[in-house]
Amino acid sequence: MAAAADGGGAGAAVAEAAEEAHERVLERAKEDKRVGWPAEPPSVRERKHGWFLDTHKRVFGAILRAEPVRTVIELGSWYGASTAWLASEVGRGARVYAVDLWDDAFILRDDHYNKSETLGGMLGDHPLYETFLKNLWRHRETVTPLRMSTIEGLELLHAAGVDPEVIYIDADHHYEAVYADVKRCLELFPDATLVGDDYGHYKDVENAVIQNAAAFGKTLHVDANHCWTYATLRSDTGQTFTPGPEQRRRDEPAAAAAPPAGAA
Repeated sequence: MAAAADGGGAGAAVAEAAEEAHERVLERAKEDKRVGWPAEPPSVRERKHGWFLDTHKRVFGAILRAEPVRTVIELGSWYGASTAWLASEVGRGARVYAVDLWDDAFILRDDHYNKSETLGGMLGDHPLYETFLKNLWRHRETVTPLRMSTIEGLELLHAAGVDPEVIYIDADHHYEAVYADVKRCLELFPDATLVGDDYGHYKDVENAVIQNAAAFGKTLHVDANHCWTYATLRSDTGQTFTPGPEQRRRDEPAAAAAPPAGAA
């Protein structure tokens, strides 16, 4: 498990900045009911459901062991299986910002899901947003939900000064949405380590991840052809490679990569 702070002066400064940013997010919550928690837990039953697997735990475990993590942004939270795991693992005093529309009607229209009668019945009995809040209620000191689009959530958090060490991308799996999510994360938070889901399950995800890696000069690690990250990891279950510039999206300029931290 990663420590919440490294105990030194730099760690204390990071912790202070993270808390100041969190206070700004809480101020936003006073005027935007999509941000933060209700006064009371929803009157629904808990429902444990999700796709947070051993491959995700291996990748996140390696990243959380590598450096102290104070702040995580999660794009796409569903019923909160991954959110709860992250909240338990990041360490005391850390923050997890969960961004999701939690829109049941949208899910049932989505061509990735709309043929599932089981899913329709589950959403009918366990509405996404209320059930997420119920499932994560015990973690509300660590987790802050933002019920909005992924891009809007990223912009809001960036404007508040949130500076995540890790961003988990597991929202809309259609190509344009994945491409936009990954690209905006790299633009707004160039120092964050990105992690994502379903690399080998959806070709749209694979293409978007590879093309952004090529455009931004990122090294890509894929574990078990499933969980991906822009980090160099060593494992018996994954592979690490660097996509060439020829693999970037054709309408994306080669100079998309952000300058190094501190560069003019």
